[in-house]
Amino acid sequence: MTPKFKLIGFDLDGTLVDSLPDLALSLNSAFAEVGLPQAPEELVLTWIGNGADILFARGLEWTGRADEFSAEQLAQLKRRFGQFYGENVCNISKLYPNVKATLEKLHAQGYILAVVTNKPTKHVQPVLHAFGIDHLFSEALGGQSLPAIKPHPAPLYYLCGKFGLYPHEMLFVGDSKNDILAAQNAGCQSVGLTYGYNYNIPIRDSKPDYVCDDFAEILEIVGE
Repeated sequence: MTPKFKLIGFDLDGTLVDSLPDLALSLNSAFAEVGLPQAPEELVLTWIGNGADILFARGLEWTGRADEFSAEQLAQLKRRFGQFYGENVCNISKLYPNVKATLEKLHAQGYILAVVTNKPTKHVQPVLHAFGIDHLFSEALGGQSLPAIKPHPAPLYYLCGKFGLYPHEMLFVGDSKNDILAAQNAGCQSVGLTYGYNYNIPIRDSKPDYVCDDFAEILEIVGE
C-alpha cells in the first residue's frame, strides 16, 4: 500500500521536547542579574511559541519595569538571556513520552522526518543531539533558517521544494496554533498535540486534522 504521507514535520518545543524548565531558568537567571522579578513556569509557558525574541519581550513586559533600562541595557539583558539558554539548552529539559521510540519507528518505515521550529537556529541541533535523535531528521529548520517563521507557510514550502513533494504528501505535527496555521496555510494536514504549549488554549480550537494526547498515536495516523 502506498503511504498517504512521505514527509512528517515536527515542531520542537512542546512537541518533541519539554523545554519549559530550561527556558524559565534562563529567563529568570537574566532577570535576576538586574533585579527583575522571577516569572513562574506556568506563566513562561504562555509566552512560548513565537521564538526567543518574543518570549523575552513578553517576559519584560510582564515585569512592568522596562522603562527603568536604556536601550543598550535592554539589548545586553536580551543577550544574557540568550547566553543563559545556550548554557541550559538541555539542562533539565526532557523528551515527552514515546517520542524517541515513535521517531525511530517512523524513520525505519522510510518516512522523511524534519524539524520546523521558531527556536533560535543555533540551539536546534544541540537539542536534537543531546537527546540522541539528530540522526533521524533529514532537515532541521530554526527561527533564522529562512526569512519567515511559522505561522507563515514558507518553512513547509521549503521542505516540499527540497524533497520534491506536494503539500498533501506532508503531515505536520505541533502543539500550538502557529503549527496548525502553518500547516493550513501550506495546504498540508496537521496533528495537534494536547500536552504542549498553546497559550493555555485547547489545540482543538485551531482545528487540526487530527488531535492526539500521546505522541505514539502518530503511528496510527500514518498507518490509516
